[in-house]
Amino acid sequence: MASPTFTFLNHASFMVRTESALLLADPWLEGTVLDGAWSLADPSTSSAALIAELNSCGLPVYVWCSRATPDRLSLPFLRSFKADFRGIATFLYRQGRDWRLADELRRQRLALAECKDGQPLALGKDLRLTAFANGDADSWCLVQAGRRSILHLGERALGTRAACARAAVQLRRRAARIDLLLSGFADMAWCGNPDQFALREEAAAKGIARLALQIEVFRPRLVVPVAAFARFARADNAWLNHGRRSPAGVVDAPQLETARPLIRFLAPGGAIDLEQDSAASLGARSEAALAHWSACWRAAPAPLPRPPDAGLAELRAAFQKYRERAGASLHGLPRLLETVGALRPLAIQLADARQTVELSYRRGFRLLARDGPADVAMCSGTVLKLLKAEDGFDTAWAGGCFWELRPGGRPAFARFFLPQRMARRGLDRRRPLAMARLMLRAVLARMAREVQAALR
Repeated sequence: MASPTFTFLNHASFMVRTESALLLADPWLEGTVLDGAWSLADPSTSSAALIAELNSCGLPVYVWCSRATPDRLSLPFLRSFKADFRGIATFLYRQGRDWRLADELRRQRLALAECKDGQPLALGKDLRLTAFANGDADSWCLVQAGRRSILHLGERALGTRAACARAAVQLRRRAARIDLLLSGFADMAWCGNPDQFALREEAAAKGIARLALQIEVFRPRLVVPVAAFARFARADNAWLNHGRRSPAGVVDAPQLETARPLIRFLAPGGAIDLEQDSAASLGARSEAALAHWSACWRAAPAPLPRPPDAGLAELRAAFQKYRERAGASLHGLPRLLETVGALRPLAIQLADARQTVELSYRRGFRLLARDGPADVAMCSGTVLKLLKAEDGFDTAWAGGCFWELRPGGRPAFARFFLPQRMARRGLDRRRPLAMARLMLRAVLARMAREVQAALR
């Protein structure tokens, strides 16, 4: 009987293969995502090579998508897979309060299977997956391959001791121990303007502390870092790479000193025999992988150009259409929320045009004083994409292609584009009850913040 194997592919993507089935997770193998905002640290892998391997495996293939972001749900990969894969495949997802993932998979006409929260799903006689919620739109999972248990947390899940303790209780009912922990060490997120290096240092320290906490609570036999092998790639966000922890920095972190013998890095294509391999047997491969990733970190390419500049008239027309779409999909709710003060107009400084503009659901697009106060700054081309694309906010926010110009500017940016985010998640007039629940939670959360501020 062949041993089950784990293969690291790139960034957050990996495969688990047993005698009865093959599980592929979060495939992003080539190209950039988020309109060029992110690129892979190692761009050498390819979707075609992976699909050819899947075609030759002779097993039913399952593809786990942990969340609806381009680094986990790569549309170019889906299109290539649909065109070139010749076997039997089922895409797996956990349905939370975000319908983007399931809607996109259905749009691509791919076979789907929903993973109920906390309920094991048999993929084969020796392969099971159990998905768990991490907020509304994200998931973590337990993969059981033969006698071995793999805990996949990505770079966001279970970041506090309380969350880890709750998860440990859930896992004890399903797995006697965790043989392999997959977790990130450097979240791809906005963490300060170009001159705010201390914020990026703080974010890097939190990533290390999260990994140390997870190792302490779950006591895995082996730890393989994943989901952190990408970089901010554009001229208007590349500063976010400065201060991010490299793989070598993870190994040298004092907080991980006691766990260092368990942590093993893999280069793309690196495989583990889940029955035979151990932290000791993987030592040499890990050293080679660290050398590989260190070379990738040093060989950072020149930043990609930002989107082409946009004129004020073009931006005005784009916002008018955006405002009409948002009002139609949400029955005029954005204008009402701004009228009652739940939303406020957003002031954006156009960095390339040296102009400040105001976006308002009530008043439309207005020019403000050139040097007037603004919530955030970004390039005009980014603003145009933000207004025209269905996922404009998600792209700008996750890509970190903006600067915060005053305290509270970043949350004001997020609140203003709540209508776009709701429509993107399927929480519009198609699902009125879900939309109402989300709005009620948002209003209650805002009231709680105001009460806390008043009591300080």
